[in-house]
Amino acid sequence: MSWLQVSLPVLAAHVATVSDALEALGAVAVTTRPDAGAQVLEPAPGELPLARENLVTGLFDGGTDAAAIRAALMRAVHGLVSAPPTLAVLEDAHWEQAWRQQAVARMFGAGLWVLPFDASAPPDARAVVRLEPGLAFGTGSHATTALCLRWLANLDLTGRSVIDFGCGSGILAIAAAVLGARRVFACDHDAQALAATRDNAARNGVADRVLITGDPPPVEILVANILANTLDELAPRLAALVVPGGRIALSGILPAQAARLRARYAADFHMQPPCEDADWVLLAGRRRLA
Repeated sequence: MSWLQVSLPVLAAHVATVSDALEALGAVAVTTRPDAGAQVLEPAPGELPLARENLVTGLFDGGTDAAAIRAALMRAVHGLVSAPPTLAVLEDAHWEQAWRQQAVARMFGAGLWVLPFDASAPPDARAVVRLEPGLAFGTGSHATTALCLRWLANLDLTGRSVIDFGCGSGILAIAAAVLGARRVFACDHDAQALAATRDNAARNGVADRVLITGDPPPVEILVANILANTLDELAPRLAALVVPGGRIALSGILPAQAARLRARYAADFHMQPPCEDADWVLLAGRRRLA
């Protein structure tokens, strides 16, 4: 079966309108990702983080009249986009298969690999997380996720308790489990993210150790890959969820925001120097004993 893929560059303010227009025209799936080099904007609590410039893509049945879709879409989004849509036909390819062809196996820290389900694991892999694409998905390709994966991979998680706060696809929770954590609590306000986490944990064979909850107990290790304003608001709650001597990692932070957040958490944690990757920062610390 073939698919018609229609993509448009869209500013953050117009993503919802353009997405709705694609759905109204019959798109079977609509996805949004940051355009090349775009920085993610700080959202209000509970809102979807978007880049300033985004690529919104609709997937249509291959039998769809491409010229008609193009014309109707341009009428619907007139004045909201700076360029006409790009159309492509995915011959005999499912959108998940198309993702798989583009997916790159990646290693993080000390031997943690993230792979598509149908890729072979390297012989020296210490731990493997296998993922499929989905609406709430993360694969480690974004620097904020990569920073967290490296941080987890370089800890000894054997027998530890972990919280993945803002779990999204569950990639960090699953990584903690395959790295030896005894219990991992996955938290997110998005029901779709929780469903993706539950499914991915089951497919990785760690569903018995990855627990979906909105009210986790204090743990030895907490990782929160959110964004700076939310991390600032949640500081008292996140600190209370880490036992004395436990560790915390905070990601989704721009360099200009790092000093303020580091000072905010320093009241409860001995904070380490920031780690940077592609203009994003991870802050880590150890909970004070008293």
